[in-house]
Order: sequence, then C-alpha cells, then structure tokens
Amino acid sequence: MKTIYQIAMALLCVGLVACGDGSAPAGDAKAKVNFRQLPEDPQLAALYQRSCIACHGTGAPAIPQTGDVAAWQPRAAKGMDALLDNVINGVGGMPPLGMCMDCEPEQFEALIEFMAAGTLSK
Repeated sequence: MKTIYQIAMALLCVGLVACGDGSAPAGDAKAKVNFRQLPEDPQLAALYQRSCIACHGTGAPAIPQTGDVAAWQPRAAKGMDALLDNVINGVGGMPPLGMCMDCEPEQFEALIEFMAAGTLSK
C-alpha cells in the first residue's frame, strides 16, 4: 500500500519531467542559486510555492532558476511583455499560465520580477 508521501513524491517527479525540454543547460559553470528563497509578500509567496517552485526552484535543467541572474538576463533583455506572453501562452516545456490558472497578469509580472532577481529594467 502506497503512502501519501510516496504518491506525493511520484507526482513531484512526474511534474519535474514535464518542466524541462530535456536539453542540457548552457555552459559548464552553474550559478549558485538559493532554492529556498520566497517572495516577501505572503500572497505572492503562496502563488510561487503552488505554481512556480516546482520548476524554477528545484535546479531542473534548461529552466531559469529563481535568482539565477545569468539565466534570466537574456530573457529579461526581451522585456516584460515578451516574458508575460511566454507565461500566458506557454513556452518550451512550460505550460500555458505556468501552472497558475487563477493568477492575474499583475501577479505573473510580480512573480517574474521576483524570479529574475532584478534583471528586468523598469
């Protein structure tokens, strides 16, 4: 008989496989990223934990990790409108709405800004 823990771990593994496109990250050097960081705003932190952390906070390959400035810079260079469009419509292995079906565009923007760690210029 499977325990709830075993089922949860199996679902997490399946979710992580869905996060990436299977390609290796660019470059040999991996940025040191704090995978435990959360937004200061409690509501935003809850959304991040529910929807974003499964891919952007686990070290999954080919996915820009939260706080990894080097990974976010080329994406940030495209601008917030392009990043928001990617979240809403999906891009690569990321599903449309980034697994947050009830998030508003303003919340997506705040989550992107948090994950991109200051690489977006206003």
